[in-house]
Amino acid sequence: MYALAQSLTPEDQEVLAEACAEVGITLHVTDPEASHTAPSEGLLVSFHRVAADRPGDLSVEELKSRGGYPVAVLDGISATEVLSAVSSGFGFTLASPLKRSRLVKTLSYFKTVTPPENTQVLTLDGKGTLSSAAKSVPVTDAEAGLLRLLHDRSGQIVSREDLTEAAGGEDVNKVTSVLKQKFLDIDSGAKLLKIPHLGFRLVGTVREGAN
Repeated sequence: MYALAQSLTPEDQEVLAEACAEVGITLHVTDPEASHTAPSEGLLVSFHRVAADRPGDLSVEELKSRGGYPVAVLDGISATEVLSAVSSGFGFTLASPLKRSRLVKTLSYFKTVTPPENTQVLTLDGKGTLSSAAKSVPVTDAEAGLLRLLHDRSGQIVSREDLTEAAGGEDVNKVTSVLKQKFLDIDSGAKLLKIPHLGFRLVGTVREGAN
């Protein structure tokens, strides 16, 4: 699990490094001139200074595909800048200069809502039954379709539009709300996280079982 910094000022990068160390998260910094890159898996959150895009920086879509929460670091917080960042795909915004106390709270929150995925295993069979190691529960076609799409995009944030299509056009809010309760009913430990302005992310693994 790591945080990624892109195009931050040296001062912001230093503060972020201190906050990551306090929370217990590794920090990687993108460097277009370096031969190494950040790992493709395990991204928790990325901090990208919008006003200083550089060649070699990962795009918002690439960041989202790795499953991390993209945070736009803005040189000034205004309604126009925030709206522009959200419209570009960022789910969260912070103002530069970054504050250590705010970063610690932000990193701690993301770490709390993202438990280790390899401990949350679900099995979905062809008869519409969702099972954990302890219990089972029936699921509808819409719920099964949504789970399969989340499985196919493991670790990624999936858009509401794609989930609506996978659920056969049903209301994603209702489908996900029911699924969250079913996760609790079968003591799965899996989580279905709603990412503001971006979509949903499954914390856990869905395996196809026998019919």
